[in-house]
Amino acid sequence: MSKKGSRIPKYLQIHPVDAYNKTMHLLDLMAILSIALVATKLLGGLAAKIGIPPVIAELLVGVAIGNFGSEYVQKLQSSEILLGLSELGALFLLFIVGLETNLKEMAKVGVDAAASAFAGVAAPVLLGFIFIPFVANYELKHTLFMAAALSATSVGITARVLGDSKMLGSISGRIILGAAVIDDVLGIIVLASVSALVMQGHVTAGAMGLLLLKICAFVAGIALLKRILPRFLRGIKPLEVSGSVTILMLSLCLVSAWAAEKAGLAGIVGAFALGVALDDVHFKGYREAESLTLEGIMKPISDFLVPVFFIVMGMNVKLGALAERKSMMLAIVLTLCGIIGKLACGAAVRPKTVKAGADRLLIGLGMMPRGEVGLIFAAVGMKLGVLNNADYAAVVAMVAVTTLLAPYLMAWRARKI
Repeated sequence: MSKKGSRIPKYLQIHPVDAYNKTMHLLDLMAILSIALVATKLLGGLAAKIGIPPVIAELLVGVAIGNFGSEYVQKLQSSEILLGLSELGALFLLFIVGLETNLKEMAKVGVDAAASAFAGVAAPVLLGFIFIPFVANYELKHTLFMAAALSATSVGITARVLGDSKMLGSISGRIILGAAVIDDVLGIIVLASVSALVMQGHVTAGAMGLLLLKICAFVAGIALLKRILPRFLRGIKPLEVSGSVTILMLSLCLVSAWAAEKAGLAGIVGAFALGVALDDVHFKGYREAESLTLEGIMKPISDFLVPVFFIVMGMNVKLGALAERKSMMLAIVLTLCGIIGKLACGAAVRPKTVKAGADRLLIGLGMMPRGEVGLIFAAVGMKLGVLNNADYAAVVAMVAVTTLLAPYLMAWRARKI
């Protein structure tokens, strides 16, 4: 055989040692990740027993791993596979939040929930924008992004505490849940807006107008999908096999995230919008959807990917960076702005609603936890290069403190009223 005929293309020229090293790297990654996931579930169960949100346990596992200083941990942190799984976790987390968002129920809550939600976004962002510069002389986009991270509210944690306190059906409980859902929608819009402005490098009326136009176009696309999806699903129903609904939802989620990125928005905005648009009735008649809700169908996937996202978020927290005076001061300022800002939610409730039994302090405390939504803000900030290690650690500290404090304070207030 000629020399020319025996040539192997470069993309097939894999040295056996390199192939072995890559295989071992993947096995190392899978082994460490497996241990971390088991640890998050065990600690999460223990945390739930003592009234701490499991998300905090998942975050702390990541912090412990990230600050361990081992060769294997360094491999884990630099793994593109792990980062990819983490990004998928963020997408599916927001997709699940969207699936759990009921626009009709949100509309029933009324003026007080909407007023509380707008106050809960505007007040902490404004406080952050005013007081963050006292810590350090940040650029406008830097200050804007950290202030925007204060706008988030975790619906899941709030709902859990209200349920445990038997207050889900109370006036305060309905306002809190309605406001938290609206807050989530506003928070996603704020995140998309700030992310786009950061990437463009400047803030102009024209840029904001273009961004709003893109958001409207994307929402219109999702609304169109909601109208044509039932007909499409009926058409392919005869081809149903095991896992059809799961694969369809996964595919739609990824395509929606891709479309949002192409429109200049964050991929998680696309995943969230799709989740809001989907409904159980769309999949009526599918065997898989007969016994489970869409959230139930997606649960096994989210149970795996979402903890990976939280672990990676925790791994990026460098305790040494948080120990720096500037980072510690920033964490304190962010936490205070975050707590005080959300108390404005209660102040926005109308007097006649208070007379009817609403408790302003409970409403404010119920909007306090940032939870997973706050971590997504921090993750996007790191991805865009806006937040450095010290800033990221400060934002995560704010998320952790508000998420830990809120359940205890809510339970205390519920017992008082």
